[in-house]
Amino acid sequence: MRVLVLLAIGIWLTISIVPTAYSQETKSAPKVMESDDIEELVMVSKGTLPIVLSAPHGGTLKIAGVDVRQGQGMATGPSGFFTGRDGGTSELALAVAQALEKQTGKKPYMVVSKAHRKYLDPNRPSEIAYEDSDAAPVYQRYHGNLQRYCQEVLQKYRTGLLLDIHGQGSSSKTVYRGTGNGKTVARLKERFGESAHTGDQSFFGMLNRLGWQVYPYPADGKEQSGFTGGYIVQTHGSHRPSGLDAIQLEFGSEYRDKEDRSKTADVLTQAIIEYMREYIEPVARIETADKN
Repeated sequence: MRVLVLLAIGIWLTISIVPTAYSQETKSAPKVMESDDIEELVMVSKGTLPIVLSAPHGGTLKIAGVDVRQGQGMATGPSGFFTGRDGGTSELALAVAQALEKQTGKKPYMVVSKAHRKYLDPNRPSEIAYEDSDAAPVYQRYHGNLQRYCQEVLQKYRTGLLLDIHGQGSSSKTVYRGTGNGKTVARLKERFGESAHTGDQSFFGMLNRLGWQVYPYPADGKEQSGFTGGYIVQTHGSHRPSGLDAIQLEFGSEYRDKEDRSKTADVLTQAIIEYMREYIEPVARIETADKN
């Protein structure tokens, strides 16, 4: 009997201890992947549509030889120092590009950072975007290509749309609009009136009609503090002569999760196509007629 009891205890200990050890092993931090290849750290793609996609905060790579940013003495908050990653946004940008190509047969322009925000933040001015000069070429590649693509689209189509894709943790079910309360879509409003930005046929009006919970809603309300549009849309928006109408999209987690990402991309693609028909194609036809 004593032997049986000891055997039972031994079996119980084996069952109890092994899963615990396995659980600890699976929860260990993943190996940090790094790269010194600037083309890998910033993925760029030339398009054939008057649409530019930007995703600055979804990267996971360490920039080789660059230490984690510390932010000493820097302001924090929506326009200051922050190192958190917007999970799923790089993947979402790629999914939208693929959906657009499938629906239209043409590709959008795209600039996506693959570097982790701990080492570089493309959505900040250079003085707070990085702390190591070795990261400067990565930053310059991001904004240099974004500027070049916006200018190319504007020259070719006389209009276009820049969508800057982000993630937020304030509301998992909500997508926030960021345009500096209309500042970065100045050309759109000049051509089509305020309703093109705040009405039912505005980009966010379309998204709301397609079933998304958007903010502000109604779209003529003020944008949420902290989500009013960061450095990218403020630098490349149409309030600047060489910029495009630019909107920052702050996605809640339910739109970025792996199982929901394909649906998100399909809905966003539908809105982009509708927006092009409403606000880009008429301008392109007018410009073509003027040249003739």
